[in-house]
Amino acid sequence: MQPLSEKTTSWMNVLCFYMFGTLSFFNQELLFIASQDILSGRKLPTATILVCFVTPLMITKILAPWFVQRIPYVVKTCVIALDMALGLTLIVFVENMEVKLLGICLNAMATGSAEVVFLGLSSFYQPVCISSYVAGTGMASLFSPLYYNALTTWSCVSPKTAIMITIPFPALWLVFYAILDKSYISNGPQSAQKRTEIKYTSLKNSPDESANRPTTIGGIFSCTEQLRIAFKILPFILSLFLSFFAEYLSNSSVITSVAFPDSRLHPRDHFLIYFLSYMLGKFVGRSHLFIFSFLSPEATEFLMCDKTWIFAALEMGHLLFFLFESWYHFLPSIWIMVVLCSTLGLVAGIIVVQSPHAVSRNVSPEEKEFALGLLTIGNGVGGFLAGLVGLAVEPYLTNECKVHFSATKEFCFTRLRNATGWEKNFHC
Repeated sequence: MQPLSEKTTSWMNVLCFYMFGTLSFFNQELLFIASQDILSGRKLPTATILVCFVTPLMITKILAPWFVQRIPYVVKTCVIALDMALGLTLIVFVENMEVKLLGICLNAMATGSAEVVFLGLSSFYQPVCISSYVAGTGMASLFSPLYYNALTTWSCVSPKTAIMITIPFPALWLVFYAILDKSYISNGPQSAQKRTEIKYTSLKNSPDESANRPTTIGGIFSCTEQLRIAFKILPFILSLFLSFFAEYLSNSSVITSVAFPDSRLHPRDHFLIYFLSYMLGKFVGRSHLFIFSFLSPEATEFLMCDKTWIFAALEMGHLLFFLFESWYHFLPSIWIMVVLCSTLGLVAGIIVVQSPHAVSRNVSPEEKEFALGLLTIGNGVGGFLAGLVGLAVEPYLTNECKVHFSATKEFCFTRLRNATGWEKNFHC
């Protein structure tokens, strides 16, 4: 039976990774749902926010896994917290749109770094910590839109003030990293030195087994081994790429051109409702393995799925349906659209939590940290390409809607036409 002190430490680690996941994605989801308000009164496509976020996000996720293991975790944590706080400060207190977009870029770099760093860090801990981290990202998907909707739609707080309140939140990175039991971590020069000091007993292996053993120097893989691991997990990266492409293009450029005149809601509120339902589904999808881990280990194993391409195909199906709805406007009720947005988020959440577990089952224990960090390239590149395509798709769908549905053309775009939507709450 596990001693009480060890159980306390174990659950404290699970809590820390849950909070790492929440903090990693809180700002991202907040900026995405606030994108229409940040751009209010401007003719820039909604995908402008997405491109400014996913471009540095993608670059960070591609580059970071190759060198980030050499940097101490405490330094990485401090840089992530500082980037997030500085980015939010620029968005809130500087009126120049170019500087606001720079603040979004800083948050993107911090988000990408956090995902690579802390998903990789989870490889040193119990398997439940991976589920805990991803479940935490699901909590961010739920809490961010609820927080923003509550303040800007259900009360009289302006979008600017709602974001300003969150500026101190990145300090929580340092709090939970301080609480984390760091005796599990084997990273950096000191730990590498400790590993080299251990006397190993030679085992009788076949020549083939010896040849297939990864070549590492002080716990860091050679370039050749890194490429071999990358090709091994390529199917999972491609599935994430397709899923995030469909998910982000739907959210940033397609559903923004769909609103229902009979719903008695302002077009701007349509987008918030769509996004909230999408995030609710995403929360459930990202949390399902974490929830079942408390109920039954057998049930958790039963729910594991290595065929993540199935979820990518479902996401592409959602995207095609939303494109047809934007073009023909055949749905009779907003609530059908709301349900579909929630299933889009549900499937998106499932593939995000299933992918790292699938990768963990298909690589050796010493390869897990690097493989899990590299896995995040798929969602980074998928989101980036969705943003680029969205720059053309949203204006095209909006213009076509205005031509074919001229009587209700104000419902062809879910954004306020004047810039006061950022400084003031138009409901009050």
